[in-house]
Amino acid sequence: LEILYRRTELCHFSGAKIYPGKGIRFICADSQVISLHQAHMDSHVTGSSTRRMGVAQLRMFCCNDLFALDYRRTLVKGLQLWSIVGATLEVIQKKRTEKPEVRDAAREAALRYATFLCD
Repeated sequence: LEILYRRTELCHFSGAKIYPGKGIRFICADSQVISLHQAHMDSHVTGSSTRRMGVAQLRMFCCNDLFALDYRRTLVKGLQLWSIVGATLEVIQKKRTEKPEVRDAAREAALRYATFLCD
């Protein structure tokens, strides 16, 4: 039988096993190759602070943070009207500004006319 051989490496930062196709390799200036299990562990090698990892993302999606609400709010503009096919914008706005009694009378007249045509 053919034995399948997996070459596993150990993470330089956490000591976890790294299987083929996973992890990243970091090559230092002195040609030293360091293999890391996850991408966020490269902060250990590069010298950046691990405390700052993902703070911006956590802050954006935290529900209790008052500052995070500003990020998620979108700019709401005023109501915009567009003309519909068969009616111009002026006609639509004129109908909206009519009094309710006038609109009701026009609706009843249109219903009477429609029933007259059907009979």
